[in-house]
Amino acid sequence: MFWKRLREDSELAIITAFAGCAIVGIVPFAIYRFFTGNNLAGFVDMAIAGSICLAVGHAWRSGDRRRASLLLAVINTVGCLASATVLGPPGLYWMYPALLGNFLLLGRNAASMVTAFALLFLAIQGKAYDTPQQLAMFLVSALVASLIAFVFASRTESQRDELKLLATLDPLTGVRNRRAMEEELELAVVRLQREGQQFGLAMLDLDHFKRINDQLGHEAGDDVLVDFAKLLMLHTRKADRCFRFGGEEFVLLIPIPNAAALAEIDPSLRRRVAEELRSGGEAVTVSIGAAALRPGEAWTDWMARADAALYRAKHEGRNRTVIDDGGSSSPV
Repeated sequence: MFWKRLREDSELAIITAFAGCAIVGIVPFAIYRFFTGNNLAGFVDMAIAGSICLAVGHAWRSGDRRRASLLLAVINTVGCLASATVLGPPGLYWMYPALLGNFLLLGRNAASMVTAFALLFLAIQGKAYDTPQQLAMFLVSALVASLIAFVFASRTESQRDELKLLATLDPLTGVRNRRAMEEELELAVVRLQREGQQFGLAMLDLDHFKRINDQLGHEAGDDVLVDFAKLLMLHTRKADRCFRFGGEEFVLLIPIPNAAALAEIDPSLRRRVAEELRSGGEAVTVSIGAAALRPGEAWTDWMARADAALYRAKHEGRNRTVIDDGGSSSPV
């Protein structure tokens, strides 16, 4: 379970790895200082190590990685400032891993603010260095190290954002994929419970799509899917969310004022598809099943009702919309 969580949760893995490295580095020095009679520095080191353990434990128990990262950065920075104050110039060496670690734990902007505060504090307090020249050398080297960390963090954040975006998009059509759909549906359930915002779910299935693949080939089928996705994005509202569920099946998540508003998606959408979507010179049509989210309903049950309405639309002749209206399904 431990290793599985670390593999699946990169932020938790970073927090845990950072804490492990910090504790391995700090505790031996704390023990050494106790043995050499420098009890104050030893207590500072042990307090830092203990606080780091508490922050990591919070991340593992609560799953609140953002707060744990912030807490670790604060402990990291304040602890190193305390060490530099107590130990003098030797304590400054701890600032380098501390500043670099903050860019690992926090976003580049937050880490830059923490770095600026730490360096300003050291420049003002006057106990961590013997001469102004020593302070100047430290500040310049610390700024260079922080600048390198800033550039690296910026590049890493950019790549992470790109990967997150790619992980939620269907590679063929460019609309959101099934993974993103499940997250959005879960969020819709929460918003209905907390804010009273109502949502409709429409499942759309291209009629006779298998025949297109069989007669014209899969490349022609892919072209139809891409063109259909473009039509959906063009003829739906900005607030609507479009997903590719799989194959020729797509899903629309629609904010609505009430359940009756679901009927507004038809017949204009089906008419536009029939008029504008072509394959082999013939019109391509779409069948739709829709359902409004009920209070207290799980998103899986909500989708099951929309899917049942879609099945009825297909069974009753295709190129039609069926809306589940609470226990029954009515055609539009």
